[in-house]
Amino acid sequence: MVSKQAALRAAVPVELQDWVDNRLISAHVRIVRALALGTIFNAAAIILGLLGQLPGGLLALFGSSTVAACLHRLWLAEGIERGRRRRNTVKILRAFWLNSLWLGLTIGVAMGHWFPMLSPSGQVLLATGGIVQIAAAAYMVRTLVGSATIYIALQAAGLSVGLLRIGDFGAFATTAILLVASGLLIRMTHTARDLFVTRILSDRELAASSRTVKLLLNEYEENGSDWLFELDRNGRLTGVSKRFAEAAGGTVTALEGLSFVSLFTPDGSRSALAEAITDRRPLRSMVVSIDGLGNGATRWWSISGRPCRAGENSAYRGVISDITDRRLAEDRVQRMAHFDALTGLPNRALFDKSLTNLLQTRRPEEHVALLLFDVDHFKSINDMHGHPLGDAFLRRIGDKTASLIEASGLGGSQPLLARLGGDEFAVVVCGADACDHAVRLAELLLVGLAEPVEVDGHELHSGVSIGIALAPFHSETKEQLQSYADIALNAAKANGRGDWEMFEPGMDAQLHERHSLARDLRHAVGRGELRLFIQPLVDVASETMTGYEALLRWQHPERGMIAPDNFIPIAEETGLIVPIGEWVVRSALAEAAQWSGNETIAINLSPVQIESPGLMPMVINALAESGIDPARVEFEITEGVLLSNSEANLEVLKRLQSLGVKIALDDFGTGYASLNYLLTFPFDKIKIDRRFISELATREESRAIVSAVIALANQLGMCTLAEGVEERVQLDQLREDGCRMVQGWLFGKALPSEEYHPRPVRPVQRGRPARVAGARTRHALQTYSRASGG
Repeated sequence: MVSKQAALRAAVPVELQDWVDNRLISAHVRIVRALALGTIFNAAAIILGLLGQLPGGLLALFGSSTVAACLHRLWLAEGIERGRRRRNTVKILRAFWLNSLWLGLTIGVAMGHWFPMLSPSGQVLLATGGIVQIAAAAYMVRTLVGSATIYIALQAAGLSVGLLRIGDFGAFATTAILLVASGLLIRMTHTARDLFVTRILSDRELAASSRTVKLLLNEYEENGSDWLFELDRNGRLTGVSKRFAEAAGGTVTALEGLSFVSLFTPDGSRSALAEAITDRRPLRSMVVSIDGLGNGATRWWSISGRPCRAGENSAYRGVISDITDRRLAEDRVQRMAHFDALTGLPNRALFDKSLTNLLQTRRPEEHVALLLFDVDHFKSINDMHGHPLGDAFLRRIGDKTASLIEASGLGGSQPLLARLGGDEFAVVVCGADACDHAVRLAELLLVGLAEPVEVDGHELHSGVSIGIALAPFHSETKEQLQSYADIALNAAKANGRGDWEMFEPGMDAQLHERHSLARDLRHAVGRGELRLFIQPLVDVASETMTGYEALLRWQHPERGMIAPDNFIPIAEETGLIVPIGEWVVRSALAEAAQWSGNETIAINLSPVQIESPGLMPMVINALAESGIDPARVEFEITEGVLLSNSEANLEVLKRLQSLGVKIALDDFGTGYASLNYLLTFPFDKIKIDRRFISELATREESRAIVSAVIALANQLGMCTLAEGVEERVQLDQLREDGCRMVQGWLFGKALPSEEYHPRPVRPVQRGRPARVAGARTRHALQTYSRASGG
């Protein structure tokens, strides 16, 4: 039987269904020849064995039908292999199913009709041939469960009919055994298919994770949008790539050895660039203009780099991004009465008028789809970088959206894009296929607008959430249609952002539920409903507990224990994470200060907390109140802290580190973390995400990824901690790779602090929680530092 985990993973996402079906078809095509040859051989044996017992015409008809069906299946497979047939998986699967129906009827009818007419030896031959075909179908057609099911069922039914026509007890018993066995074989094909799908989906996911880590270890190599450059100690280009040469408007030969700064327009930016290279100072997003393309068009490049040492020669290496489109977009902003002064797009007034006109003048066969979308976390961008940069970012979003719509061809007969105000945009799609086009366009916008945007030297990461409403399905009035799209948009944001939602009845209730949870969360700290859990951090060498990670839970008076995944996003969205985070920091430090073993305490900080101006005073005050040694305190951040407002956030991290606390990078490798982050900030610890650990003992790829990350951290003098360690074999592999710390159920679950540090029993105390069995009590001070290396 397939495991529950495999069954869940075999539930194919809609967007991957066609890819999975193609893999299933390809797996079957590879063994079609063996199936066809075996079937023809089996039919030939039956025909030769029954000569003289049945009319020759019947045998000839049976043989010709079998051969024709097999040749048809070979023809289908050969067309797929040579690419003559388009990969329409629905049609291909139906064709194979019909072919299996053909083969199943040919053999099944023959067995059901001929069996009573044969001698005992003939019956044995025919039954053996039928059973062989059933078994062959279960194995060789297992990836096409529909084809396998009809093939097995028809042959089993035919043989059963033949046996039942004999009429004795042995025939009845044999029939029962045959039907049970055939049912089990059908079930086996479904199980085999689920296992196959689980494996290919797992391989796909692992390949994606592997690509992320490769980006971390070999940053910007073969990047589709940026170019690497390298200079010798005299500031001349060396190792020029073909892509860089094409971008600079020259050839590799012409650019090799050329002064780098000579490519750019003589101005103050070029002078600053030359000084930085001469003084061997790092560059970060320095924008210069280039006239070297030879077509009269000026382009702008953003240059980042740092000096390095190659042997005895000083060198300079960096990366270049072409930001011309952003510059030109800013110059083209139009300020007209019915257009948004910032983006040049139609404003709300023109949009309302246009939407009303579309709804009133559309033809009966036409539909109208309204897409409303907000820029996720735009307020944070404004707060961190200021309104001028936020406005420039919105202009880029508007231009990028317009480009995506135009390039996609999904705008319908009368596409309309507008900025309604703030960070809210609207798209209208009109046409007979408006519903389908709206969904496809939403998917395209989610991907395209999630890419990083560079504005004034800042690389900003964001995304959008989209709500969709349709006319006339949901409403035919402008006001109601906008209201429904807005409700769908709120549902998309409530479900985690970065996604689209189509309006459905009942979304009003879901939105009310989220607002209710947010309202209760405002009073959770004051009512004492928050709970602090801890989980052990274990030294690999000694297998002793050297510290704990503080984890937050919410004991709701009506809903019970609420996991952080269900309320932390709400807290971050509403800003409640700041007071909640302060409670966690103060509670965790006060709790750790009572431990007698001097174990460390690790506390998570969200991006919102890092950007809060009150973070530093709060941490300093909490350290002073608790009296805990700062060396025992560790703050964990995710890559999200570094993706936006990185300069300011890095400064906060440096100030925290100056207090004596340690800084760890959590969930390393799960997002698009740049290797620059590890070089820019001296993290004390890297936490390897649990997804890389879960298959550490069973997959060579996982072992290679984890080993590479550990080696990288050791070379940078950073401690490594593996999350999600649940098996001894994982611990042994991590120890062999040089990992220094682990965390997971192998050593203890997340539990209230008293389960690991029991409180003294007082005579009047009642109902003290029982000690959890297996909670370990061995402790040792966690001693890691950058100086300790690997």
